[in-house]
Amino acid sequence: MDRSVSGRVGATPPQNDVPHQPLPDDALLRDTLEFPEISENELVRYFSQISQLNFSIDHNFYPLGSCTMKYNPKINDEVASIPAFADIHPLQPTHGFRALSD
Repeated sequence: MDRSVSGRVGATPPQNDVPHQPLPDDALLRDTLEFPEISENELVRYFSQISQLNFSIDHNFYPLGSCTMKYNPKINDEVASIPAFADIHPLQPTHGFRALSD
């Protein structure tokens, strides 16, 4: 909200083609709802900026001794995408399972 400037529009929605519907009871509706008024470019810059605060194995180095060294999501995703694994349902019974070496 601290980036908001009154009157700025981030996007122009298309013409509404949904048929008009009656509103719920007034007791269920809010009178005001605060939304920041920022441009679309500012919004994209903001989310790009805060995305850099997340840890990413593409942009950072795992520090030695870190517990994150035990987890490598890229290799796990690659192995999980092998068809022999990808087509297995987690609740599938283990009897009758064909080994990968067959």
